[in-house]
Amino acid sequence: MLDFHHTWPYERVKNDLYFEECPFCHTSPVLIPIKKEAVQGAFEGIKAPVVMPCCHERIVIESMDRDYIWADRKLR
Repeated sequence: MLDFHHTWPYERVKNDLYFEECPFCHTSPVLIPIKKEAVQGAFEGIKAPVVMPCCHERIVIESMDRDYIWADRKLR
């Protein structure tokens, strides 16, 4: 089970996913550079690496639900 400190909320606008604020540099808003196939895989528990476009920090999305991404490292 993943720790809640490893989660971050996201928003969906049409086919794009956004963080309201980057968990690292606090830039707002941030488009999450992830392909549609990777999003579908993340909902199934398949890991997807993402590099934040604002600060170039790297996270691995381990899972997603309709409100949160669950990452491999603390985001809160």
